[in-house]
Amino acid sequence: MTMDGDGAAGMAVGFVGLGRMGWPMAANVARVYLPLRVYNRTRERAESFAASAPRVIVCGSPAEVAAASDVVITMLADGAAVDEVYLGEQGLLVGARPGTVLVDMSTIGPDHVTVLADKVGGVGLALVDAPVSGSVATAEAAALLVMAGGEASAVDRARPVLDAIGATVLHVGPSGAGATMKLVVNTIVYGLNQSVSEALVFAERAGLDRLLTYDVFAHSAIAAPFVRYRREAFERPGEVPAAFRVELASKDLRLILDLAQRVGAELRQAETNLAVLEEAEGAGLQDEDVSAVARYLRGKNRAPPAQLPERGG
Repeated sequence: MTMDGDGAAGMAVGFVGLGRMGWPMAANVARVYLPLRVYNRTRERAESFAASAPRVIVCGSPAEVAAASDVVITMLADGAAVDEVYLGEQGLLVGARPGTVLVDMSTIGPDHVTVLADKVGGVGLALVDAPVSGSVATAEAAALLVMAGGEASAVDRARPVLDAIGATVLHVGPSGAGATMKLVVNTIVYGLNQSVSEALVFAERAGLDRLLTYDVFAHSAIAAPFVRYRREAFERPGEVPAAFRVELASKDLRLILDLAQRVGAELRQAETNLAVLEEAEGAGLQDEDVSAVARYLRGKNRAPPAQLPERGG
């Protein structure tokens, strides 16, 4: 382990990707491991992050982060971004020393992870695929679920850093298992998003108040964490920052359906969910929060609201 910092056990840590989820995750790492080296494609965002936390070092490339780190966390938008950060001319593999553990927490397909793990292992490094389940608020509270795939020894070496990010860290299997588990979980998440969207618009068309309806949702049998932490976005459509964009949800569902086809699993609901998300993208909502499915459905349901039967006296 590197001993030039005063992080836990002298471990030097780097973080690449300071998006909506990456920022609070990195902030929690910085509370334990300092100095923390960070890189973000938009340098201004990395500098803003550094201004918000003591002893954060902004690096000019992923390679620079890796050169001074024992463990590097990456939290990126998609497979193309992962490949650029890991395999680019100034990527992690260029700068990392043998024995470094690279932990990708992005949502990518398991086949992508397997190919990347081979390339990482080929230069004497270890890859852990460790996507998370939770919201921005969960990330801020360091309460995410971390689903780690990879060799047990690599997961164990990364675990102290992952413990700074998540309340629960599960080793779910070999390389690619973390990515697979994330897609399985997201299959349900997007089903919930579609169901809540449809039911909320259904309630409105039937004459029920949106806020009252969601209050019932939040106290009923369907009150999963997703339903609770997306409440504000559903109740105040278009007024709160996008926590997870429609186009990224579509990307995830394409990964889900690709894997399902290859393993012979029928996912009819996921097919419907993707079709609706793609329609929402076509309507210009690609950069909106995934809860904008309700806004899209609300726009489609333009017939006059149904007249409820009068209540008996």
